[in-house]
Amino acid sequence: MKIYDAQIAKENILNFFKKSGITIENFANILGTSDRWIKYVQANKKYTFDVEIVKKASAFFAVEYNKISSIILTPPNNLRQVLQKKHSKNPEYSKILNDTPTISFIIENILAIDEDFKNSNGLELKYIKEIIKKYYPNMKLTTLSSELQRSTVIESSKSPAKINTNLYRPK
Repeated sequence: MKIYDAQIAKENILNFFKKSGITIENFANILGTSDRWIKYVQANKKYTFDVEIVKKASAFFAVEYNKISSIILTPPNNLRQVLQKKHSKNPEYSKILNDTPTISFIIENILAIDEDFKNSNGLELKYIKEIIKKYYPNMKLTTLSSELQRSTVIESSKSPAKINTNLYRPK
C-alpha cells in the first residue's frame, strides 16, 4: 500500500461526498469543520483536508483509512443506500442520510436514469419537475434550472418553439 497522499485523500473524499447526496452543511458537521472550508478545498488545488478530517471521512464512508488516503477509489453507484444501512443505528447520521438528497444528486442519480427523461428528445423544466416529484413529492425545486445547467450529465438548449424556454436532455 502506498503512503498517505493528501491530494488523493481529498479527491476520494470529494468524490464520495458527491455520491452521498448529503448537503455540504451536513457533511461539514460530520467532519467537524465548516462548510466554508469544504468549499475552499473543492475550489482550490492547494487546499487539502488534514489527517483527522480524513479519518472522520473514512469512518463515515466505511472505507479503510489507508485506502482512502493512498489510492484513487470509485464510489459505488448505490453509496447512499450503503451508507443508510451502515449508519441505520446512528440517529445523527441516519437522519442526514434519510433526508431528501441534494438537487445535484437527484439530477445525476435519479433524473439521468429515469426512463421518461432518458427517452425524451428534451424536456422543459416543468416536466422535469414532474419527474422529480414522482420520487420526492414535497421537495422544493427552486434552484433546479441552474443545477441542470451546471450538471455534467445534462445538456441544455433553447427551445425552438418557445421564447425564453430551455430544453434539457441527457448527454
